Amino acid sequence: MPDSIVADSNPDAPVIVRPMRDDDAEAAAHLLRAAYGTPDGGAIAAAGAPDLPLTASRVRRWRQNSAAAWIAEVPGFGPVGAVFAVVESEAAWFAGLGVAPNFRGAGVGSALTDRVVDFLAASGRLVSGMEVAPTAMAAAGMYARRGFRPADLTVRLRGAVANLCERVEPNSWREVACSDLNCQTPGRKPALVARVKSQPHSSASYVLIGSNVTLLCDPDPLIPAAGGSLDLRLAVAGVPRNREVDAWIRAAARSASLRSLASLDIDLALADGVVLRRLLRLGLTPIASTIRLVSNLEAYLDWRSRNGPIGRWSF
Repeated sequence: MPDSIVADSNPDAPVIVRPMRDDDAEAAAHLLRAAYGTPDGGAIAAAGAPDLPLTASRVRRWRQNSAAAWIAEVPGFGPVGAVFAVVESEAAWFAGLGVAPNFRGAGVGSALTDRVVDFLAASGRLVSGMEVAPTAMAAAGMYARRGFRPADLTVRLRGAVANLCERVEPNSWREVACSDLNCQTPGRKPALVARVKSQPHSSASYVLIGSNVTLLCDPDPLIPAAGGSLDLRLAVAGVPRNREVDAWIRAAARSASLRSLASLDIDLALADGVVLRRLLRLGLTPIASTIRLVSNLEAYLDWRSRNGPIGRWSF
Protein backbone atom coordinates (compact mmCIF):
# COMPACT_ATOMS: atom_id res chain seq x y z
CA MET A 1 0.00 0.00 0.00
CA PRO A 2 1.51 3.41 -0.92
CA ASP A 3 2.19 6.03 1.75
CA SER A 4 -0.24 8.47 0.13
CA ILE A 5 -3.15 8.33 -2.27
CA VAL A 6 -4.91 10.95 -4.37
CA ALA A 7 -8.70 11.05 -4.61
CA ASP A 8 -9.65 12.49 -7.99
CA SER A 9 -13.42 12.60 -7.40
CA ASN A 10 -13.08 16.41 -7.47
CA PRO A 11 -10.35 17.42 -9.95
CA ASP A 12 -10.46 21.03 -8.74
CA ALA A 13 -9.41 19.96 -5.22
CA PRO A 14 -7.29 16.76 -5.32
CA VAL A 15 -7.10 15.14 -1.91
CA ILE A 16 -3.82 13.63 -0.73
CA VAL A 17 -4.02 11.14 2.14
CA ARG A 18 -0.77 10.42 3.99
CA PRO A 19 0.27 9.01 7.40
CA MET A 20 -0.11 11.46 10.27
CA ARG A 21 3.14 12.83 11.72
CA ASP A 22 3.77 14.14 15.21
CA ASP A 23 4.16 17.68 13.85
CA ASP A 24 0.61 17.46 12.43
CA ALA A 25 -0.94 17.52 15.91
CA GLU A 26 -1.67 21.26 16.10
CA ALA A 27 -3.15 21.47 12.60
CA ALA A 28 -5.14 18.26 13.14
CA ALA A 29 -6.57 19.56 16.41
CA HIS A 30 -7.56 22.83 14.72
CA LEU A 31 -9.34 21.13 11.81
CA LEU A 32 -11.07 18.59 14.07
CA ARG A 33 -12.38 21.37 16.33
CA ALA A 34 -13.80 23.01 13.23
CA ALA A 35 -15.18 19.69 11.96
CA TYR A 36 -16.94 18.96 15.25
CA GLY A 37 -18.30 22.49 15.57
CA THR A 38 -16.39 23.44 18.71
CA PRO A 39 -14.71 26.79 19.35
CA ASP A 40 -10.98 26.89 18.81
CA GLY A 41 -9.40 25.54 21.97
CA GLY A 42 -12.75 24.22 23.14
CA ALA A 43 -14.16 20.79 23.84
CA ILE A 44 -15.89 18.13 21.76
CA ALA A 45 -19.61 18.80 21.96
CA ALA A 46 -21.51 16.97 19.22
CA ALA A 47 -19.13 14.10 18.54
CA GLY A 48 -18.09 12.81 21.96
CA ALA A 49 -17.83 13.50 25.64
CA PRO A 50 -18.90 17.10 26.30
CA ASP A 51 -15.78 18.09 28.23
CA LEU A 52 -13.01 16.47 26.19
CA PRO A 53 -10.57 19.24 25.19
CA LEU A 54 -9.50 18.78 21.61
CA THR A 55 -5.94 20.03 21.83
CA ALA A 56 -2.71 19.05 20.12
CA SER A 57 -1.89 16.96 23.20
CA ARG A 58 -5.15 15.08 22.75
CA VAL A 59 -4.40 14.38 19.09
CA ARG A 60 -0.93 13.12 19.98
CA ARG A 61 -2.51 10.78 22.54
CA TRP A 62 -4.97 9.49 19.93
CA ARG A 63 -2.12 8.90 17.49
CA GLN A 64 -0.06 7.12 20.14
CA ASN A 65 -3.01 4.87 21.02
CA SER A 66 -3.85 4.03 17.40
CA ALA A 67 -2.52 1.38 15.06
CA ALA A 68 -2.37 4.05 12.34
CA ALA A 69 -3.56 7.59 11.67
CA TRP A 70 -3.82 9.67 8.50
CA ILE A 71 -4.07 13.29 7.43
CA ALA A 72 -5.87 14.48 4.30
CA GLU A 73 -4.38 17.49 2.54
CA VAL A 74 -5.48 19.69 -0.34
CA PRO A 75 -2.53 21.37 -2.08
CA GLY A 76 -2.35 25.00 -1.08
CA PHE A 77 -4.57 24.54 1.98
CA GLY A 78 -2.71 22.07 4.20
CA PRO A 79 -4.46 19.50 6.43
CA VAL A 80 -8.23 19.40 5.92
CA GLY A 81 -9.13 15.98 7.38
CA ALA A 82 -7.97 13.26 9.75
CA VAL A 83 -8.82 9.71 10.83
CA PHE A 84 -7.45 7.10 13.26
CA ALA A 85 -7.46 3.26 13.22
CA VAL A 86 -7.66 0.90 16.20
CA VAL A 87 -6.80 -2.82 15.97
CA GLU A 88 -7.74 -5.30 18.70
CA SER A 89 -7.09 -9.05 18.81
CA GLU A 90 -10.27 -9.92 16.87
CA ALA A 91 -11.72 -6.60 15.75
CA ALA A 92 -10.54 -3.42 14.04
CA TRP A 93 -12.16 0.01 14.16
CA PHE A 94 -11.76 3.54 12.95
CA ALA A 95 -12.60 6.70 14.83
CA GLY A 96 -11.98 10.43 15.00
CA LEU A 97 -12.87 11.00 11.33
CA GLY A 98 -13.25 14.73 10.74
CA VAL A 99 -13.27 17.04 7.72
CA ALA A 100 -12.86 20.82 7.79
CA PRO A 101 -16.28 22.38 7.02
CA ASN A 102 -15.09 24.28 3.92
CA PHE A 103 -13.98 21.02 2.30
CA ARG A 104 -17.05 18.89 2.84
CA GLY A 105 -18.28 17.49 -0.43
CA ALA A 106 -14.79 17.63 -1.98
CA GLY A 107 -14.06 13.91 -1.53
CA VAL A 108 -12.02 14.33 1.68
CA GLY A 109 -14.23 12.10 3.85
CA SER A 110 -14.44 9.45 1.14
CA ALA A 111 -10.68 9.43 0.62
CA LEU A 112 -10.01 9.05 4.35
CA THR A 113 -12.69 6.37 4.68
CA ASP A 114 -11.27 4.38 1.75
CA ARG A 115 -7.79 4.50 3.25
CA VAL A 116 -8.83 3.38 6.72
CA VAL A 117 -11.23 0.69 5.41
CA ASP A 118 -8.39 -0.78 3.32
CA PHE A 119 -6.19 -0.77 6.42
CA LEU A 120 -8.85 -2.50 8.52
CA ALA A 121 -9.40 -5.14 5.81
CA ALA A 122 -5.64 -5.79 5.64
CA SER A 123 -5.57 -6.37 9.41
CA GLY A 124 -7.34 -9.69 8.83
CA ARG A 125 -9.91 -9.15 11.61
CA LEU A 126 -13.35 -10.69 11.11
CA VAL A 127 -15.07 -7.62 12.56
CA SER A 128 -14.43 -4.06 11.48
CA GLY A 129 -16.42 -0.94 12.09
CA MET A 130 -16.67 2.45 13.73
CA GLU A 131 -18.71 4.44 16.20
CA VAL A 132 -20.36 7.68 15.14
CA ALA A 133 -22.34 10.27 17.04
CA PRO A 134 -26.08 10.24 16.28
CA THR A 135 -25.67 13.73 14.79
CA ALA A 136 -23.15 12.34 12.29
CA MET A 137 -25.50 9.77 10.77
CA ALA A 138 -25.88 11.97 7.69
CA ALA A 139 -22.81 10.05 6.49
CA ALA A 140 -24.64 6.73 6.86
CA GLY A 141 -24.97 6.39 3.08
CA MET A 142 -21.19 6.64 2.63
CA TYR A 143 -20.65 3.94 5.22
CA ALA A 144 -23.44 1.75 3.85
CA ARG A 145 -21.86 1.79 0.39
CA ARG A 146 -18.75 0.33 2.01
CA GLY A 147 -20.71 -2.44 3.71
CA PHE A 148 -21.20 -1.02 7.22
CA ARG A 149 -24.52 -1.47 9.03
CA PRO A 150 -25.82 -0.34 12.48
CA ALA A 151 -25.18 -3.04 15.11
CA ASP A 152 -25.31 -1.44 18.56
CA LEU A 153 -25.99 1.73 20.46
CA THR A 154 -23.21 2.45 22.93
CA VAL A 155 -23.09 4.83 25.85
CA ARG A 156 -20.23 6.47 27.71
CA LEU A 157 -20.78 6.64 31.46
CA ARG A 158 -18.98 8.68 34.08
CA GLY A 159 -18.99 8.46 37.86
CA ALA A 160 -17.37 10.47 40.62
CA VAL A 161 -14.57 8.47 42.22
CA ALA A 162 -15.42 9.85 45.67
CA ASN A 163 -18.91 8.31 45.44
CA LEU A 164 -17.66 4.92 44.22
CA CYS A 165 -14.58 4.40 46.35
CA GLU A 166 -15.79 2.05 49.07
CA ARG A 167 -13.65 -0.45 50.98
CA VAL A 168 -11.89 -2.97 48.74
CA GLU A 169 -10.32 -6.20 49.94
CA PRO A 170 -6.60 -5.49 49.48
CA ASN A 171 -5.64 -9.04 48.49
CA SER A 172 -8.41 -9.55 45.93
CA TRP A 173 -6.83 -7.43 43.19
CA ARG A 174 -3.39 -7.27 41.64
CA GLU A 175 -1.99 -4.35 39.69
CA VAL A 176 0.25 -5.30 36.76
CA ALA A 177 2.13 -3.26 34.19
CA CYS A 178 0.81 -3.91 30.69
CA SER A 179 4.29 -4.99 29.57
CA ASP A 180 4.32 -7.72 32.26
CA LEU A 181 0.82 -9.07 31.66
CA ASN A 182 1.82 -12.39 30.06
CA CYS A 183 4.39 -13.45 32.63
CA GLN A 184 2.34 -12.43 35.66
CA THR A 185 -0.97 -14.04 34.67
CA PRO A 186 -0.20 -17.75 34.13
CA GLY A 187 -3.77 -18.81 34.92
CA ARG A 188 -5.43 -16.20 32.74
CA LYS A 189 -7.08 -17.31 29.53
CA PRO A 190 -4.73 -16.46 26.62
CA ALA A 191 -7.60 -14.80 24.75
CA LEU A 192 -8.20 -12.36 27.61
CA VAL A 193 -4.51 -11.51 27.87
CA ALA A 194 -4.27 -11.01 24.10
CA ARG A 195 -7.36 -8.84 24.08
CA VAL A 196 -6.13 -6.51 26.79
CA LYS A 197 -2.66 -6.27 25.30
CA SER A 198 -4.08 -5.43 21.87
CA GLN A 199 -6.36 -2.66 23.11
CA PRO A 200 -4.88 0.81 22.62
CA HIS A 201 -3.49 2.33 25.76
CA SER A 202 -1.01 4.97 26.76
CA SER A 203 2.35 4.51 28.45
CA ALA A 204 0.63 5.27 31.78
CA SER A 205 -1.82 2.37 31.45
CA TYR A 206 -1.87 -0.59 33.80
CA VAL A 207 -4.01 -3.66 34.48
CA LEU A 208 -6.08 -4.60 37.53
CA ILE A 209 -6.64 -8.35 37.78
CA GLY A 210 -9.48 -9.94 39.74
CA SER A 211 -10.85 -13.47 39.89
CA ASN A 212 -12.70 -13.43 36.59
CA VAL A 213 -12.09 -9.99 35.11
CA THR A 214 -9.16 -8.04 33.73
CA LEU A 215 -9.51 -4.26 33.91
CA LEU A 216 -7.39 -2.19 31.54
CA CYS A 217 -6.99 1.18 33.24
CA ASP A 218 -5.86 4.21 31.27
CA PRO A 219 -5.33 7.33 33.41
CA ASP A 220 -6.30 10.41 31.44
CA PRO A 221 -5.40 13.75 33.02
CA LEU A 222 -6.49 15.60 29.84
CA ILE A 223 -10.10 15.97 30.99
CA PRO A 224 -9.87 18.94 33.36
CA ALA A 225 -13.62 19.39 33.67
CA ALA A 226 -13.79 15.91 35.17
CA GLY A 227 -10.80 16.44 37.44
CA GLY A 228 -8.87 13.83 35.51
CA SER A 229 -10.39 10.47 34.58
CA LEU A 230 -9.58 6.78 34.67
CA ASP A 231 -10.75 5.23 31.39
CA LEU A 232 -11.80 1.67 32.17
CA ARG A 233 -12.06 -1.26 29.76
CA LEU A 234 -13.26 -4.74 30.70
CA ALA A 235 -12.25 -8.24 29.69
CA VAL A 236 -14.66 -10.64 31.38
CA ALA A 237 -14.79 -14.41 31.71
CA GLY A 238 -18.42 -15.51 31.96
CA VAL A 239 -21.62 -13.64 32.72
CA PRO A 240 -21.09 -11.27 35.67
CA ARG A 241 -23.26 -11.03 38.78
CA ASN A 242 -24.26 -7.73 40.32
CA ARG A 243 -21.86 -8.02 43.24
CA GLU A 244 -19.03 -8.73 40.82
CA VAL A 245 -19.76 -5.55 38.87
CA ASP A 246 -19.78 -3.60 42.14
CA ALA A 247 -16.38 -5.03 43.07
CA TRP A 248 -14.89 -4.10 39.67
CA ILE A 249 -16.03 -0.50 39.90
CA ARG A 250 -14.93 -0.05 43.51
CA ALA A 251 -11.49 -1.49 42.79
CA ALA A 252 -11.09 0.82 39.79
CA ALA A 253 -12.34 3.82 41.78
CA ARG A 254 -9.87 3.12 44.58
CA SER A 255 -7.07 2.87 42.04
CA ALA A 256 -8.15 6.15 40.46
CA SER A 257 -8.29 7.85 43.86
CA LEU A 258 -4.72 6.78 44.61
CA ARG A 259 -3.72 8.58 41.39
CA SER A 260 -5.63 11.76 42.31
CA LEU A 261 -8.15 11.24 39.48
CA ALA A 262 -11.67 12.42 40.22
CA SER A 263 -13.73 10.49 37.66
CA LEU A 264 -14.21 6.99 36.31
CA ASP A 265 -15.25 6.59 32.66
CA ILE A 266 -16.43 3.49 30.83
CA ASP A 267 -17.93 2.77 27.38
CA LEU A 268 -20.59 0.08 27.13
CA ALA A 269 -22.99 -1.30 24.54
CA LEU A 270 -26.60 -0.88 25.62
CA ALA A 271 -27.15 -4.54 24.79
CA ASP A 272 -24.98 -5.44 27.79
CA GLY A 273 -27.91 -4.85 30.12
CA VAL A 274 -26.65 -6.61 33.27
CA VAL A 275 -23.56 -4.45 33.57
CA LEU A 276 -25.30 -1.29 32.36
CA ARG A 277 -28.11 -1.52 34.92
CA ARG A 278 -25.62 -2.04 37.71
CA LEU A 279 -23.45 0.88 36.62
CA LEU A 280 -26.49 3.15 36.62
CA ARG A 281 -27.50 1.95 40.08
CA LEU A 282 -23.99 2.64 41.35
CA GLY A 283 -24.41 6.25 40.24
CA LEU A 284 -22.57 6.41 36.92
CA THR A 285 -24.26 8.80 34.50
CA PRO A 286 -24.44 8.68 30.67
CA ILE A 287 -22.54 11.61 29.16
CA ALA A 288 -22.49 10.67 25.46
CA SER A 289 -23.79 8.04 23.05
CA THR A 290 -22.62 6.61 19.75
CA ILE A 291 -23.98 4.31 17.07
CA ARG A 292 -21.75 1.32 16.32
CA LEU A 293 -21.57 0.31 12.64
CA VAL A 294 -19.94 -2.96 11.58
CA SER A 295 -19.06 -4.70 8.33
CA ASN A 296 -19.96 -8.25 9.41
CA LEU A 297 -22.96 -8.37 11.74
CA GLU A 298 -22.89 -12.13 12.37
CA ALA A 299 -19.19 -12.08 13.23
CA TYR A 300 -19.73 -9.05 15.45
CA LEU A 301 -22.54 -10.72 17.42
CA ASP A 302 -20.42 -13.84 17.86
CA TRP A 303 -17.42 -11.73 18.96
CA ARG A 304 -19.54 -9.84 21.47
CA SER A 305 -21.05 -13.03 22.94
CA ARG A 306 -17.62 -14.60 23.42
CA ASN A 307 -15.90 -11.52 24.81
CA GLY A 308 -18.51 -10.53 27.35
CA PRO A 309 -19.73 -7.02 28.10
CA ILE A 310 -17.28 -4.46 26.85
CA GLY A 311 -17.33 -1.08 25.22
CA ARG A 312 -14.90 -0.62 22.37
CA TRP A 313 -12.07 1.71 23.19
CA SER A 314 -12.96 5.14 21.89
CA PHE A 315 -11.48 8.61 21.99
